[in-house]
Amino acid sequence: MNSVTYDFTGNRYVVTGASSGMGRQVTLDLAQAGAEVLAIGRNSERLQKVKDLYPTRIFTSSLNVCDKDALEAAVSDFVMEHGRLNGSVHAAGIVDVTPLRVYDEERARQMMDTTFWAGVHLVQLVVKSKYGTKDSSHVLFSSVDAIAANKSKFAYAAAKAAVNSAVRSIAKEIAPKGQRINSILPGWVDTPMTIFLGEKVGNPGNFVSEELLGAGKPEDVSGAVLFLLSDKARWITGTNMVVDGGYLA
Repeated sequence: MNSVTYDFTGNRYVVTGASSGMGRQVTLDLAQAGAEVLAIGRNSERLQKVKDLYPTRIFTSSLNVCDKDALEAAVSDFVMEHGRLNGSVHAAGIVDVTPLRVYDEERARQMMDTTFWAGVHLVQLVVKSKYGTKDSSHVLFSSVDAIAANKSKFAYAAAKAAVNSAVRSIAKEIAPKGQRINSILPGWVDTPMTIFLGEKVGNPGNFVSEELLGAGKPEDVSGAVLFLLSDKARWITGTNMVVDGGYLA
């Protein structure tokens, strides 16, 4: 079987949601490919475990991505020490069920703030010339729920749909500087977040059964993210890339 490898030596990236799941995998894959990575997450203990795997290439910052000032301070410090960013990945997010009749409005707003607005704030930062290079590439995590929303997940689906629309619009703004932005739409992937959701919905097998290739692993999605960050995708921007094991087929 053929394998694809990337060389990101000399490049620098910021990844949110880096302490677990798909964000963690993207962080590790970038570091393995030679990049220096600013790994951002809330759980400092889990972040340290990620850093321990590539201590000279992964640099951590424990913060709430919805805190704009803290986010900019972390990015600024990293850039000052290591150089301008070649791209970013916003993998931070919250997933929960929000049945219309009894949904928690505060929780629904948290999903939108973390998934959508924090991603917008991150991109707003890293496309600035003082923080990012002219040819930088950015990836925001969306979901197949943005297209085929499941029952009782309207708030999550709306947040992910907002990501997709924002990507198409932002792509038009940053293209003149040679910068790119895309979103990635994973299907059901085995992560702590989806395990939590599966426990709440009671039968995750219903979702997995619709994925022609079965449930995915974080590395199944990370490979697509690295492709979008790489020069191989230099003619791709404003795209919502589905990586779902056939869920939407």
